[in-house]
Amino acid sequence: MSQSFHLFQLQKIDAQLDSIQARLNQIMEIISSDQSVQLARERLQDVKQKHRNAKHQLTEHESLVEARRIKIEQSESSLYSGSINNPKELQDLQLEITSLKKNLALMEDDLLEAMIFLEEVDNELSSCEQAMAYTTADSLMRNSALNGEKDQLIKTRERLQFERVATVNQISNENLSIYGNLRQSKKGAVVVPVEDGACTGCGSTLTPAEWQASRSPSKIVFCSSCGRIIYSG
Repeated sequence: MSQSFHLFQLQKIDAQLDSIQARLNQIMEIISSDQSVQLARERLQDVKQKHRNAKHQLTEHESLVEARRIKIEQSESSLYSGSINNPKELQDLQLEITSLKKNLALMEDDLLEAMIFLEEVDNELSSCEQAMAYTTADSLMRNSALNGEKDQLIKTRERLQFERVATVNQISNENLSIYGNLRQSKKGAVVVPVEDGACTGCGSTLTPAEWQASRSPSKIVFCSSCGRIIYSG
């Protein structure tokens, strides 16, 4: 096989390796930048704290209402026990009971609002827990597929690297150096086939002498227009 053929095969292998590396970089970026689970977790923690606060507020309201009811019961017990005979004291106690009951009504309204709020937060917490479970499962599924693809790409890369070594062994050091320099300047398109007597790299028509020279088993020929290595197959 000609040097041009081996260089052409090397170019195909390098193109595949470049593509694999680009995809591996992309996969790692996707996995490392996946913030969906973290955001869902932070949201869940916020709602859990909100739920704890709501339960604490409800407990405080329940304690206040219970204490007020006990106070009313004690005052009514004193009022109707017959132990107080002074009319002024009885009147003051009656007024106090009336005030306590009005205040109790307001406190019970606050208690009801706290109960409603806790129920709303309960529903919000349930929704966040479901969202967290869904997001986690979705992330695991996506990352599992990406990790599977990554493993397959790595295996393919290893195979291509072995093929590259075998191909490089068929190419002279001088031609490898030329290939390396052109690969940088021509953005990977180093060796281009000849089709219909023209260079497929730039479209320039080759002379019969150039086309014949490109079929040499040992010599590499460059397109006089674009400077790429031409390969006649």
